[in-house]
Amino acid sequence: MVWGSMNIGMTRTFGLLALALSVSATPALAQTAPVTVGVFDADRILAESLAGQQALALFSQLRDQRAGEVQAQQVEFNTLRQQVLQALPGSPEAVSMQRQVEDKSLQLQRLNEDVQNELGARQAALTEEITQKIATIIDELGAERGFTLIFNNVQSGLAYWDPAVDLTDEIIARLDASTGGGDR
Repeated sequence: MVWGSMNIGMTRTFGLLALALSVSATPALAQTAPVTVGVFDADRILAESLAGQQALALFSQLRDQRAGEVQAQQVEFNTLRQQVLQALPGSPEAVSMQRQVEDKSLQLQRLNEDVQNELGARQAALTEEITQKIATIIDELGAERGFTLIFNNVQSGLAYWDPAVDLTDEIIARLDASTGGGDR
């Protein structure tokens, strides 16, 4: 339901707004330092950074290789199934081929599941190192520039932010520099 999902998003947005306002309204914090907020776009960092592009290329290569294997098995399955349809119904040959089709179908199903599991694990492994580097960069930026809060706009539910608080380009530049690609 569209309204239900909008309501959840609005609730999260208003919850974040209330949190920011309560933090800025707390007397102890308000007297010591103003609340400073930064925002970054994790999807853009993964898409535009050299590390993200390298990870995507490796993942795409594995995905294409495994898709080729699945496709080859699918062709074998379809050929065998076509042969069963052409065999004389009830003949020993047809019964034997039908068992082969069932076995091949099960093999194909297992291969698909294995490929999906492998691709999911590989994607997680490829992005884990990048995510850790990004977290370190965000911590450094927060400390260096005195940010009180830094939000990932993809997960935060933010509906608006001033582009002046967007740290995405700086995070990409630092990530590229840390992976040896500072001269883009």
